Amino acid sequence: MSMETQKFPLDLPNPYTELDPLINFLRGAQSQAVEIDCGGVKIMPSRGLQLLLSAEQQWRSEGLGFAVKNIGESCRKSLTLLGLEPARFEDEETA
Repeated sequence: MSMETQKFPLDLPNPYTELDPLINFLRGAQSQAVEIDCGGVKIMPSRGLQLLLSAEQQWRSEGLGFAVKNIGESCRKSLTLLGLEPARFEDEETA
């Protein structure tokens, strides 16, 4: 098992994009620190946010690093519309 942080470039050009690649990544990265790069996220769908929040809670409960990085302006706006403080994932460092 690798102790290196596992990185995933999340690509969501629209709210209807499938989340299967993210789900598969998270399943494969269990017991490892992860970093999700949201540079390719134009609009964060509610189901995507639910998945990130749930995964974050799981990783943190296991004492593992969980970071969401590179959140662009359009993604921040969608997070605000979903009721989440845009800075919610900032300053989240991987272990």
